[in-house]
Amino acid sequence: MSFIETIQSKEVDIYISLFFTILGLVLGAILDRILKGDSPQSANQPGHSVNLTFNTVVNPPPGVNAASTSQDMTPFICMLMVVAGLIYLFFRVEILNLLSWITLFTISLWAGGTLHSLYRGFFAGSQWVVALFCSLAFCVAATFLTDEAFTPTLAPQDFQYSQQIINEQGLTGIKQHFGVQGMQWFFPHLAGVMLFIYASLRMMLFSTYFIVAGAHANNNGTHEPWLSRKTRKYANLRKNIIFMPILLVLAYLLASGLAFDWFIHTMPNQVNALMNTVLYGR
Repeated sequence: MSFIETIQSKEVDIYISLFFTILGLVLGAILDRILKGDSPQSANQPGHSVNLTFNTVVNPPPGVNAASTSQDMTPFICMLMVVAGLIYLFFRVEILNLLSWITLFTISLWAGGTLHSLYRGFFAGSQWVVALFCSLAFCVAATFLTDEAFTPTLAPQDFQYSQQIINEQGLTGIKQHFGVQGMQWFFPHLAGVMLFIYASLRMMLFSTYFIVAGAHANNNGTHEPWLSRKTRKYANLRKNIIFMPILLVLAYLLASGLAFDWFIHTMPNQVNALMNTVLYGR
């Protein structure tokens, strides 16, 4: 399938994504106007600026054995992965579409308000511009990852029809169509999708913090809003600049099937070649 045909086949999804993006930008600007009023408090007063970087230190309680806790959580994590896998298979299209649209809308809502505040002089500083560019890059990457989750680069045959198969034939149909290796492939793919969901949630909470904190700072409120306190730890811009690309790359490698293919086919050959070089030389 050519690039043009691929675009045409996803025309409706692209239009819906553009709709949510534009809606978020417009509503963000309108919300910013409502919350901040017509102009800054005085002509000579600089615009409000909210610090984008926060450091949160969490100290574990004394006497807790990390290794023991990890072992105790293993059965729970395995059960959670199985349940998440079943939910994902039964509602794969709805989950991926809803995640994509909500992520685009939330980030666009914040971006619209931020652009409006920058234009009117409420916000100042290069960090806002950097945050906007990072959010734009995340939206582009999220759209690409959503498409990769729908149709992975390396996947069992007919995986794109897995939702229809499991709804019509249950797990027996999945096992029959994809076999043991297909089931093994699925869990790294699921891990990639979950990483993508986690990254999207972090960016949504990042945007939510500044929507709330920006209005709070402008109104000179004495008590920080509850939602602002709860989402503050996701507002570290430097951490997000480093952490988000790593999460997205890992999510792509896992969801696309490239990591599984490397682990099953490429890595054993590389290990054998390395062992032969160590034992027998070049």
